[in-house]
Amino acid sequence: MNYYLGIDFGGTEIKIGIIDENGSIVTKDKYTTDTTKSGAEIVAHIADCAQELIGKSGIPKSAIKGAGIGSPGLLDPEKGLLKVVTNVPQLNGINFAEGIGRHLGFPAFLDNDVNAMTLGEFFFGAGKGFKHVIGLTLGTGVGGGIILDGKLYRGTSFTAGEIGHLSIDSNGLYCPCGNYGCLERYIGKDGIVTRFKAYQGKGIETGINDYLDNGEITPKAIAMAAANGDKLSVEVLTETGKILGIALASLTNVLNPEIFVIGGGIANAGDLILEPARHELIKRAYTIPAQAVKVVPAALKNDAGIVGSASIAVAKLVR
Repeated sequence: MNYYLGIDFGGTEIKIGIIDENGSIVTKDKYTTDTTKSGAEIVAHIADCAQELIGKSGIPKSAIKGAGIGSPGLLDPEKGLLKVVTNVPQLNGINFAEGIGRHLGFPAFLDNDVNAMTLGEFFFGAGKGFKHVIGLTLGTGVGGGIILDGKLYRGTSFTAGEIGHLSIDSNGLYCPCGNYGCLERYIGKDGIVTRFKAYQGKGIETGINDYLDNGEITPKAIAMAAANGDKLSVEVLTETGKILGIALASLTNVLNPEIFVIGGGIANAGDLILEPARHELIKRAYTIPAQAVKVVPAALKNDAGIVGSASIAVAKLVR
């Protein structure tokens, strides 16, 4: 049996795990990202944590064929280079993959975290068995990954998949990216909460106070309230799904995928968002591709980061 190491790197936390050939996690753990350290020290720390996990697993190191690293920020996956990591700037310009691979003694490969999620779903999750897969994560923002004919599509400068910055309204809300009407301004966390509060301010009745998340209105609280019949929460999530469906219709017309795999915390609302998205897609897209494409929830859930990161290595070494 061959194994692959997954490193899900974040600005506050690092999740590391080992998967087998079937995508099952054999062991995993999480560690703190120490942002007081230098870039080289952070690389060494991650490698040390991985070595420790391998030692505890009992898996022979020779059976681990490679490591995949999923990271936020701007990066060059061909060189394994981190270009801009906003929350950990000391890593800017660091050859992350080469450094970690050298410490571990086997090859390591780098890609962005949403590409990693999409690869994980493609190999081992909801996208398994399909050749043309688009993955989206709905969270603070909206991320995307594109697999065409079984291969990850990164684009000329490795930025393909920025679906959150697909404009759905040329006169819409300003986005810090410089565009107007970007999708994530409407169905990212802040967009959903802002719309909810706007409707609430108009006096529409809601029982959201029974579901507040640490005293705050959040997409999670809205989803819980909606699942229990709160009309305003249902309305906001339905509207969120319709907006998502507008974007999916455009992607369907342009790329003709077989399946959209929707993950991220907001997607946990399930069909409260996905059903109106499907309806809007069918209403707006060309009939033949609209009838062919599926819109499904991600399958890997909380393991998406580790399995997805490890899948970067699987894509390089196996498939």
